[in-house]
Amino acid sequence: MEFHLEHPLSHSPSIHNNNDVALPPNSLFLVEPQHMPSPHYFHTLKSSASLLSNRNHAVSSIIQYSRKLDDPSLTYLAVNYLDRFMSSEDMMPQSKPWILKLISLSCVSLSAKMRKPDISVCDLPVEGEMFDAQMIERMENVILGALKWRMRSVTPFSFLSFFLSLLFELEEDHSVLKHSLKAQATDLTFSLQHDIKFLEFKPSVVAAAALLFASSEICLQQFPCFSNRICQCTYVNKDELMECYKAMQERDVVEDNEGSNDTAVNVLDQQFSSCEESAITASSPKRRKITTSTSRRC
Repeated sequence: MEFHLEHPLSHSPSIHNNNDVALPPNSLFLVEPQHMPSPHYFHTLKSSASLLSNRNHAVSSIIQYSRKLDDPSLTYLAVNYLDRFMSSEDMMPQSKPWILKLISLSCVSLSAKMRKPDISVCDLPVEGEMFDAQMIERMENVILGALKWRMRSVTPFSFLSFFLSLLFELEEDHSVLKHSLKAQATDLTFSLQHDIKFLEFKPSVVAAAALLFASSEICLQQFPCFSNRICQCTYVNKDELMECYKAMQERDVVEDNEGSNDTAVNVLDQQFSSCEESAITASSPKRRKITTSTSRRC
C-alpha cells in the first residue's frame, strides 16, 4: 500500500470529535520524537562546516536522483531518512563523496518503495554511477537498522489536518480558505526541509507554525483567532511554537512596510502572553488576503 505523509499511522484507530472530524491519535504526538534526528544533530551541523557540507551534498544528490520520479513527498521522505540516519551514525566529516551518494541513493530507493511500491531500484536515474543493486540493498539494510525500521515517518504533514480542525470548528463554509491555508502551509513545509534551523523543532510544532504563517499571509484579520486557538492546544509548547514561527518570519522576504509596525509576529507575542480573546488589529505589507462570506468568531 502506498504510504502517505498525512497518514503515517493509517492502521491505528483515529479519534473523532463531536463533529466527526478525524483527529490524529494521541500516540502520534507521543511517537513524533522517534521520527526526528537525534537531539544533538542540529547543533552538530551548526558547529561542523564539514558535516553541514556533507548534508548539503547528500540532499542535492537526493533531489537529483528523485527528480524524474516527480513526487515532492518522496523526496521529502528520503531527506527525512537521511537526517535520521546521519544523526544516528554520527558520520565523520571526512566521509568520501561516493559513500554520501550511495547513502542518498539508498534513501531515495527506500522512499520510493514506501511511496511507489511498483518502482524498483532499476527505475532510478543513476546513469554514470558505479552502484549496483546489491550495493544499494546492503546500504538500505544499514539504514533500516539505524532507523529501527521506522519508515512510516511522522512529519509536519501528519498534523496539518488536526490543526486545521481546531481552526475551523463547527464551520462548514470556509472550504476555500481551509484549502488555501493547507496548500500554502504544505508548500512552506516542503521548502523548510532545506533549512537546518527547523530540524530542532518537532513536526507538530512546524505544522502549527506553518499554518499560522500561512494565515498571516492570506487572512491576516483572522490571525489573532487562529493563534489563540492553536496556543490553547495542550499538545503544543507555546514557546517552541513562537520560536518556530519567528524563524519562518526571518526567512521570509522583507518587503517595504506599508502599514504599522504591529505585524503578525507582534500579534503572536501578545497572543502567547495571554492566550485569551483580544481585539488586536494587525497590518502587514503586501500580503495576499482571502475574504470569507461570514465573519469568524473565536
